[in-house]
Amino acid sequence: MPSEPTTPRFRALDHVGYAVTDLDRSIAFYETLLGAPMLMRKTWDVPYVGEIVGYRGLVLDGAFFQLPNGVILELLEYKSPRPGTVDMESYNAGNAHLCLVTEDMAHDFARLRAAGYDTFRSERPIDIPWGPYRGGRACYLRDPDGVSIELLEAPPGGPDWSA
Repeated sequence: MPSEPTTPRFRALDHVGYAVTDLDRSIAFYETLLGAPMLMRKTWDVPYVGEIVGYRGLVLDGAFFQLPNGVILELLEYKSPRPGTVDMESYNAGNAHLCLVTEDMAHDFARLRAAGYDTFRSERPIDIPWGPYRGGRACYLRDPDGVSIELLEAPPGGPDWSA
């Protein structure tokens, strides 16, 4: 019998995925947020995908975006089975958020507001007074389905994980 591995053998983060209710609406939002067009859009209705996620008869409409450092953002609209809704409040267990580092928080905050995406959780970016990101700024906004997105302007020199 082979010995049990003692450490994970992960080598990279490939993608982050979110289920959405209206893929066209989400594409418009993420193209504005990221300032770039999607890489690909495709419908999957092949049995192996349903086997992977555990839904027989699965049909997905997906859009893919390039994030920094080679990570892909995957947006999936479930056509079959049809989606339900969940409470998207950030404090609920299981809810996730996407954090994007910006070089110019004021610019991106104003740019998104001007584009009509004024779903920010605060009136302005918040200065970070303590912890690893002390000296930086951050804010949260919501995508069209309520997924939380954090914009982070890192402090000069980057985070200090000894703080």
